[in-house]
Amino acid sequence: MYFYKFLIFISAVFFVSLFSGFAPEKNDSFTIVASGDTMLGSWAEDVLSDSGYSYPFQYIGSEIGDPDIFFTNLEAPFGTGGEPFDKKFTFRVKPDLVNVLLAGKINLVSLANNHTMDYGAECLQQTFETLEENNIKYAGAGLNLKEARKPAILNIREKTVGFLSYSLTFPEEFWATDTTAGTCFPWEEFVLSDVKTLKDSCDFVIVSCHWGQELRETPKKYQKKLARQLIDNGADLILGHHPHIVQGIEIYKDKLIAYSLGNFIFGSYSESARDSYLLKINVTENNEILSQIIPISVYNKEVDFRPEILTGARKTQFIEHMNKISAELNTDSLGISSNGFVNIIKS
Repeated sequence: MYFYKFLIFISAVFFVSLFSGFAPEKNDSFTIVASGDTMLGSWAEDVLSDSGYSYPFQYIGSEIGDPDIFFTNLEAPFGTGGEPFDKKFTFRVKPDLVNVLLAGKINLVSLANNHTMDYGAECLQQTFETLEENNIKYAGAGLNLKEARKPAILNIREKTVGFLSYSLTFPEEFWATDTTAGTCFPWEEFVLSDVKTLKDSCDFVIVSCHWGQELRETPKKYQKKLARQLIDNGADLILGHHPHIVQGIEIYKDKLIAYSLGNFIFGSYSESARDSYLLKINVTENNEILSQIIPISVYNKEVDFRPEILTGARKTQFIEHMNKISAELNTDSLGISSNGFVNIIKS
């Protein structure tokens, strides 16, 4: 037990030195910050309009720094048109609130989720236009399946990063077909070959998955199977969301799977979605991933759509919880240090 704690301590010191300033030291290394579900409508809309576009980042900006890629799952379309789909919750966000993403330097979003098509193809097209006008890369939806399968490509100094996104959530009517708009469901006839093809042309491949069950803290068997298949075929990093609460982290073949990043800036006052995390990653020149979790409060009755960094006992409790729910996902021992640095200790 003492030896294990010593290894965690040494690993933390090692990671702190590597993450100092969180700036790449070489031209072919780069940084990523990944967040969970972002929905800027509903109760959040008036608060963000009144408080300014940079308001949600007031307490986390110094921790985020200036990453090359800042990712979020965009859980609602930007637009003013379209008709609402007949389901319990439908979201749509005023296009000017794209400035919230710009204020936070978010430059990569997933559109593959169960709200992108809430107002149909007309609103989806407005979303594309809004993101493109503001140079925000996206993947995971299209006016047909061929478009929905297309990756986003980011050129970062000496590296080319490819991004694919998939939704495994209902309603099934939201899934794109050859002739209808929607999100990209990862059908087995193409999903693995698409990842493999993208890896052939990119240095680093990120895959985003909207999957699992809301408010469930453990991934389902199909999530674990798909995540590993994606990595076997070239994915370097898996970013998951949809449960609105966090799920554990798995390290598979030295690649990181974040099964659920929880919520980020989300327009609800949910009692269930309280604590979440940002995943901060340095990708080295050899494509090694050095990762850190940054626990945050997203309990909007306290933070009012302005996430705050967890400290003290609440931070300790969150990291202990992440260690617990991650342990069963890993063959070797995964240790998340008190500072959030993630390390695998080989058995």
